[in-house]
Parts: sequence; structure tokens; C-alpha cells
Amino acid sequence: MDKSTLITKLSLKYGFILGAVLIVISLTLYFIDPFMLYTNFAMPFIILIVFIALLVFSGINIRKEIGGYWTFGEAFKSFLIIALILSITSVLYNVVLMKFIDPDLPAKAAAAIEDSQRAMMEKFGMASEQIDEAMTKAGNMEEKLAPTLKNSFTSFGVSIAMYAVLGLILAAILKKKEPVTFNTLPQQEA
Repeated sequence: MDKSTLITKLSLKYGFILGAVLIVISLTLYFIDPFMLYTNFAMPFIILIVFIALLVFSGINIRKEIGGYWTFGEAFKSFLIIALILSITSVLYNVVLMKFIDPDLPAKAAAAIEDSQRAMMEKFGMASEQIDEAMTKAGNMEEKLAPTLKNSFTSFGVSIAMYAVLGLILAAILKKKEPVTFNTLPQQEA
């Protein structure tokens, strides 16, 4: 099997593993508190850090399994395949969750987000009129959370873009050139 095919195969494997981890984490958080991801500002950052660590782990393992060396392009290709799988998994999970498992989640989450934002603005001492104006500018949260085709494509695009940037950074960090070796044969005397 050539190196490019092996990279693709291993990237698919790790992409599906990370996709499964994404679903398990999301379901666990959903069962603990369905609104945690929407109202806890630290949670998305914690999940991002966990996924960066998992991507680094996956990248290092893929590099080891292909012989210990890969170019920037090979590493980026691998991370892009993983990103594609993670993005598709995330969008499909959200559609299934919000359309079939808990169709009321967008409305409930929107209300929880608005309450959380209102409480935060009150804590900062904003006047009631300022809070109302800020909430109006933010728009209808329920429409933004609803699993519509437009929202799904937007979510997919943002996810791919984020993972692509992350993939560029990780590919630059994890690339490893094969050392150049010189064949030193004894010189023949004339």
C-alpha cells in the first residue's frame, strides 16, 4: 500500500474514532444538563482543548504508523480528512438531536441563552433598556439554533474552516522530514 493511501485509510479511521468521541461527549453533556453547552461559556473552550489534544494524538499516531515521517502536505491532508468527518458528524448529530430526540431543544436552549445573557449583562450593571437593545441586536436565538438546511450548512462551513485552520497549524507543528543520508562508500584507489 502506498503512503498516500495509507494516510487516507488511517485518517478515516481516526476521523471516525474522534467522531464517535464527539457524540459520546455531546450526549454525556446533554444528559447532565441539556443547556450546558449553550449557557456555560467555558464548556466550548474545554471541549476545543480536548479535541486539539485528540487531534495531536491522532496526528502523532498516524505519523508513526506511516513510518515516522510526513510532509506538511501529507499532514494537512490527514487533518482535513479528519475535519471533514468531524464536521459531518457534528452536523448530523445536531440535526438528529434537535429534530428527533429533543425537538423542543432549540426553543428551550434559546430561552436559557437569553436568560444567561440577561443575567450577565445585569451583573455588569447595564440598564434595562440597554439589555433589551442588546438582546434585540442579537436576534432570534431559536431561529439560529433550529436545525434548518441553512443553519446546518453554516455550521458545517464554520466547522470545516475552524478545523482547517487548526489542521494547518498542527500540520506545521507535526511535519517531520525524513533525514537525508549520504552513502559513504570507500573510495577506490586509482
